[in-house]
Amino acid sequence: MSILRKLFFVDLLKGLSLTLKYNVSKSITIRYPDEEKWVPYQRFRGLHTLNRDAQGRELCVACELCAKICPTQCITVIPMEDDTGMGIADRVAKVYEINLVRCMFCGFCEDACPTTAIRMGREYELACFSLDCAVAAKEKLLAPKEIPVEFEGGYVVKAKFERSKEGIRVRPDLTRKKRWW
Repeated sequence: MSILRKLFFVDLLKGLSLTLKYNVSKSITIRYPDEEKWVPYQRFRGLHTLNRDAQGRELCVACELCAKICPTQCITVIPMEDDTGMGIADRVAKVYEINLVRCMFCGFCEDACPTTAIRMGREYELACFSLDCAVAAKEKLLAPKEIPVEFEGGYVVKAKFERSKEGIRVRPDLTRKKRWW
C-alpha cells in the first residue's frame, strides 16, 4: 500500500488539490481602511474608557486602585474634593491620565475598579505621529465612543477613511455589517 502511495504521489496530489481549492474560493481579505473595518467583540481590550452613570456623573471616585495595581505604573490619578456634584462621591479625579506607550492592556485596572468606572474599550487604532497623543487624558477617556457598548461586535462593517488636522480616522457605519469569516 505504501509503495502505491509513493508511486502515484497521493500525498502530493492531496496537497495540490487543497491549494487549488483555496485559489478558486472567495477571498477573505478585508479592505481596511478604505472600505471596511472590523468591530471587535465586547470583551476586546482596547483603549480605556471612563464611564458615567445615568445622570451623567463620573463614576471614578479617585480611589487610585487602578494606578496601584497597574504592573507598568502607566496610570496617573490625582484626586480632588468635589462640591460641584460632577461625581458620584465627594471625591473625583482632577487628573486621570494613561500613558498608552507603557500600557500593556492587561485589564488589571478594570478588575480593580470598585465602581466600574474604567473599562477596556474597543478602539484599536492607537497609532499617532507624536508622543503627545500617546497619553490619554481624562477628557479623551470620558468622550463618547463611536461603537456603542451594546453592539455585539465580531463584524466587518462599511467604513469611511477620513483625514483631518487631528489625524487619520476610520469611521464605521454600523448599519451595514457582515461576519468576517
